Amino acid sequence: MKALVTGGAGFIGSNLIEELISQDYDVVCLDINPHGHWNKNTANYVGDVCNYPLVDSLMKDVDYVFHLAADVRIQDCIKNPIQCYHNNVIGTATVLEAARNNDVRNVVFSSTCAIYECKWLVQSEGSPEDASLNPYASSKKSGEDLCKLYSTSYGLHTTILRYFNVYGERQHTSGQYAPVVGVFMKQQDQGLPLTITGDGSQRRDFIHVNDVVQANILAARSVMSPTDCKTAEIYNVGSGVNYSIKEIADTISTEQEYIDKRTGEIQATQAEITKIKEFFGWTPKVNLREWLLDNHKDCIK
Repeated sequence: MKALVTGGAGFIGSNLIEELISQDYDVVCLDINPHGHWNKNTANYVGDVCNYPLVDSLMKDVDYVFHLAADVRIQDCIKNPIQCYHNNVIGTATVLEAARNNDVRNVVFSSTCAIYECKWLVQSEGSPEDASLNPYASSKKSGEDLCKLYSTSYGLHTTILRYFNVYGERQHTSGQYAPVVGVFMKQQDQGLPLTITGDGSQRRDFIHVNDVVQANILAARSVMSPTDCKTAEIYNVGSGVNYSIKEIADTISTEQEYIDKRTGEIQATQAEITKIKEFFGWTPKVNLREWLLDNHKDCIK
C-alpha cells in the first residue's frame, strides 16, 4: 500500500509516518517546513500543499491520503486569517481535487473539536456546531464541507476525524496556544513554575498521539472496496474523559503560578467516542496520568 501524508514532518504527521513504515507502507511525505521531523525512510518533498501540480504529481499510485497539513495555531490564524483560509481551505481543496484525479481510495481529513459549540459538556458527532469562534475552527469546518462535497458530487471517499487535545512525543511546547501538556513538561524540565491560566478549572479531553495515529490508519482502511459508502463520515478522536488543567499541573509539579485566563477560552471539552469504537474497533490505549508520571523527556524534543 502507498500513502501520502501532508504535513508529514509535523507533530502528528511524523508519528503517523513512523507507524505506516512499520506496517510496510510506501510513504510519501509533503511538508512546507524544511526543519521539521523528516523521516529518512520516506520520499520527502518540501513544498506547499496549495501547489496543485506538485500535489497531483505526488498522488500517483497512492492508495490513501492523510491530510494533516494546516495552520493549527489559533493565535496565528487570528492574526492572519487570510493566510489561515488559504492554507486550510485552498490546501484541502487542492488535496481533494488531486485525490479525485488519481483515484485515491480514501482521504482522511484531520479536523478539530473546536467546531463544536463550547457550551456542551460532552461533544458527540451530532452535537450543535459553531465554527465562528475563530478563523481556525471556521477554516476546518470549510474543509469538512469540501470533503462532503467531493464525496457526494464526485464519489471520492473521505473520512473526517475531529481531534480533541492531542499530546505526546514531538508536540509543540511554545506559543500562547501550544498544548498545555507540552508546555508544562517543558517548564518542569527547565526548572520553571507551571503557568496555569485562570483558576485551572478548565477541563480538557486529552488524547495521545499514538492513539490518533491508530485512528487514522483504521479510518483509511475502512474502505475495503469501490462499492463502499462514499459519504464523508465524521468521527471524534478523544479519550472520552477529561481532566482539569489544575489536575494536570498537580501531576507534574507543585511549583505553579497563575496567569490571566485567555480571551475566548472554552471551559470544557469531552469527546463522545462510541461511534469510532463501533465502526473502526478503535479504543484509546494511552492513559494520560500514567504517561505524565512516566515523565517522557521525548515530548520536549
